[in-house]
Amino acid sequence: MAELRATLGPGAIILGTECARNGKISIRAAAEHAPSEDVSSSPALQNNRPHHAEETQYDNYQTIEAALNFHRVPQIISRHLLNMLDSVNANDAVQALAAVLDMRYSFAPLPVQNTRPVLLIGPSGAGKTITAAKLAARSLLAGHNSLLITTDLVRAGGAEQLAAYAASMNTPLHRAAAATEVPAILEAQKEPVNCFIDTTGASPYNLDDLNTLRKLVMAVDCDPVLVLPAGGDAMEACEMVNIFSGLGARGVIISKLDATRRFGSILGAMEAAAMTMHQVSITPYVANGLAPLASTGLARLLLEDPMENNSYSEMEQAAQ
Repeated sequence: MAELRATLGPGAIILGTECARNGKISIRAAAEHAPSEDVSSSPALQNNRPHHAEETQYDNYQTIEAALNFHRVPQIISRHLLNMLDSVNANDAVQALAAVLDMRYSFAPLPVQNTRPVLLIGPSGAGKTITAAKLAARSLLAGHNSLLITTDLVRAGGAEQLAAYAASMNTPLHRAAAATEVPAILEAQKEPVNCFIDTTGASPYNLDDLNTLRKLVMAVDCDPVLVLPAGGDAMEACEMVNIFSGLGARGVIISKLDATRRFGSILGAMEAAAMTMHQVSITPYVANGLAPLASTGLARLLLEDPMENNSYSEMEQAAQ
């Protein structure tokens, strides 16, 4: 135990022992906590290091690997990200992970002034309605006129909820019972406006839902944006993104970030179909409810203590 603790640190434990026929005894041991600086130089752990990695890179590797495991990131995605660390020279884990995320994924907030209507699509309960209201509020706070359209006339209270948001912002709201009604509403606008269209929740595994949504996308000259809630299974998020990308979605807004501790689904969503991360929802309130999320912000979210809210505070400031 003295030799193990000298090699692996004070948290070393024996997992098991085995006596070979030649009389030699093999001991399997592990450290309960992350290895100290002395441990990283131990010959016994050299094979676990990424090739050509220096001391700082090795520490970053371990920190990032532990964070990805905590967030339930699928192993195949983790391997891709960790393998890319060899090509990064950074002073700390946040910089290293941010550089890797920036190389692999795309980050770009939605323009404050849109040239085409933004059509929000996604599964039921993703938060499309309040996201539409948040986008309209962001547009108004930037000094632009906004218009809200809802096709969500089936769900009980869906249109009424958006109507309440629209009334509080003095923003026009139109209801469209069919896909063919939306172009007529847009053509009736005499001045340029930022238009945001809320849609009925669609199951990615229901062909009728997808066909209905496809007709709407084809009827309107728009930019479909996927709204996907944080949390949940990362591979499930990956499958959903692949399906909704078939309807033309090239960007995603992550909702309910403030109610989630594990963010593996965010990486799962971005890994699929080359999605661009637009914004994240950080608060249930409409005003300043969406924040841009770049690679550094996502790296901080993944690496910081889940009980701390430093990243959320920074994102709230960015939203304002």
